[in-house]
Amino acid sequence: MNRNTNSLSLLLLASAFVFLACAIDGSRSSVAAQEWDKLRGPVVPHDDFPADCSLCHEGDDWNTIRADFVYDHAKETGHALEGAHEAAGCLRCHNDRGPVQLYSVRGCAGCHEDPHESRMGSDCSSCHSQSNWLVVGAIADHARTRFPLVGAHAAAACFACHQGAEVGRFERVSIACIDCHADDLATALVPNHQTLGWAQQDCSTCHTAAGWGGGAFKHPYFPLTGAHRSTACAECHVGGVYKGTPDTCVGCHQREYDLAARPDHAAAGFGTQCQQCHSTSNWNDANFSHASWPLTGAHGSASCSACHGGGVYDGTPTNCFACHQREYTAAPGHVAGNFSTSCQQCHSTATWQGASFSHVGIVNGCVACHLDDYNGTTNPNHAAASLGTQCQQCHGVNSWNVNNFNHAGVTRGCVLCHANDFDPNEDREHRKPGASQNCQWCHDTNDWDD
Repeated sequence: MNRNTNSLSLLLLASAFVFLACAIDGSRSSVAAQEWDKLRGPVVPHDDFPADCSLCHEGDDWNTIRADFVYDHAKETGHALEGAHEAAGCLRCHNDRGPVQLYSVRGCAGCHEDPHESRMGSDCSSCHSQSNWLVVGAIADHARTRFPLVGAHAAAACFACHQGAEVGRFERVSIACIDCHADDLATALVPNHQTLGWAQQDCSTCHTAAGWGGGAFKHPYFPLTGAHRSTACAECHVGGVYKGTPDTCVGCHQREYDLAARPDHAAAGFGTQCQQCHSTSNWNDANFSHASWPLTGAHGSASCSACHGGGVYDGTPTNCFACHQREYTAAPGHVAGNFSTSCQQCHSTATWQGASFSHVGIVNGCVACHLDDYNGTTNPNHAAASLGTQCQQCHGVNSWNVNNFNHAGVTRGCVLCHANDFDPNEDREHRKPGASQNCQWCHDTNDWDD
């Protein structure tokens, strides 16, 4: 009876030691693994330890521990000490409470009391590591439950939802928003959720886990983008009335439409489908869809009034000549040459310059456009030589430099065009006094050498 009592007392004492030891940091650098910190209380008896006390003790007292004590736990026992266990005091596991093997087969529970009261299972390593008791990967683990932690929930303390979590008790709780956020519902006054009858609705209809307001608020029936996102609810839902609020632009922005003066939307007969030209960012920088007459090139940067004079938009012509008759009239040769008023045949919308005119089918009348080219020629001087203005007799439509002058019928006056050919011929003494300039006396129209 006494022996059993002593054994029970020893077991209770050992258990008390374990619980106390777990509460004290076992990684104190000032206390070696084979030593004992007096803060842990009296040393647990270890009568069953090896009889050779000199393995740990030295000197004439029991307090002096050998400084050179070395024990390779992995080599001697086949069980490596990892994490916090590596720095733990030997006596915290090896003492007279019983054979250590009896407790090691129980795993963590052999030494560590389960504060979760078996509610979280017996595998401590599913949440904890050997380094410390801090939970590792709790967010990922919670994702495998019926309520993944996202947004503000990921930053919330466990006990905010699980009462008793501070002492390791995690009870199954409701995942309905209202069961945790009843106080938030009661204080929701802008707008007043209770008055509007929203108390029984699912919070996730409007809110997300990121937060109650601002960018976390969902507006599924009319997505809030651009400036609408930062607009106060009361600006659209006047007087706290939410049901029946219009979802068209003009339903809220009739005043802006009426006041628009550049251009005057009402006078111009513009439609009230604001989104055709405007975005939700702001009223300025409208992007009008000019689908009936695409604005390309220089038209893209032209002001509206340049084409829509006097603010008149209805009935504006869509052909080039209607807007650019002045440019057509001032262009050299256009009127005289009876050019087409379909400007796009030669010009692009980028600029009037660099026109690409198709000369196909034109066999005469060049001078109507190219009179300036005719008068400006110097080699030979067309006007001085009284050359005809039938440009096509010598020139093609691709280049002025390619010429094919027909000499048929030309019997004199060669020097008007060939003065440069006449002057250098010193070998024939063309420049001696009295030398004739009647080229045809010696040459023919086929070759100067003949």
